[in-house]
Amino acid sequence: MEPIMPDQSAHQVSTLAILLPGFRCTDECYCSDMPESDPKRVFVSYTHDSPAHKDQVLAFSEFLTRNGMEVTLDQWKLAHRQDWYVWAIKSIEAADFVIVVASETYRRVADGYTPAGGNRGLQSEAALLREKLHSDRPTWTRKILPVVFPGHTPAEIPEFLQPQTADHYSVAGFTVAGCESLLRVLTGQPPHVEPIRGQRPDLPPRSARPARSQPSPTPGLTQKVDSRGGGITIVNQGGDQNVSL
Repeated sequence: MEPIMPDQSAHQVSTLAILLPGFRCTDECYCSDMPESDPKRVFVSYTHDSPAHKDQVLAFSEFLTRNGMEVTLDQWKLAHRQDWYVWAIKSIEAADFVIVVASETYRRVADGYTPAGGNRGLQSEAALLREKLHSDRPTWTRKILPVVFPGHTPAEIPEFLQPQTADHYSVAGFTVAGCESLLRVLTGQPPHVEPIRGQRPDLPPRSARPARSQPSPTPGLTQKVDSRGGGITIVNQGGDQNVSL
């Protein structure tokens, strides 16, 4: 049986494993480093600004589904009567990610700049997201992903989602290239991987400083100075030497 080589994809691995029961990987195989195969559950939060905007959100959700996501969208849940608030709570709780589609209406409603009777569904949905952020900001900062469609700007992201101080994801088109930054987050495939830390290099000095030489005493010679008697007497090992002042 031919073993898998490191350049084969995760799809090839799973397919070969099913078709060829004796199939095995080599020791150098990178299977453990490949992205997870389980689909990520994505809840799409947006406003019904216009029929055109709803169609954009629908096309975007279809694109995500074609690219391996398990998408929850209200437009696909119209087969029977819904309690939409309960549906939103359960869907957001179950989601791995919540995509917030930025628009001026969404920003105005989510930040509280709309009459109490307007856009009640989104008011409830946004309040739930704010509550999640308040209860566990690190977790929900990672899970809530503001997305900016073509023709929109980051200024349409609600203030509570930090449009200036946290990440957002601009979509150039509903293609892999147009959604690359978003897809990398959804699938856990960052563009750059931190390398494994290596050993510290040994860097000796380029030149050694010469040690400062100290004068050494003459071997066998000791001196003692005695100033008694009005003169100075230097006593050496070999005898006295008197110096009178």
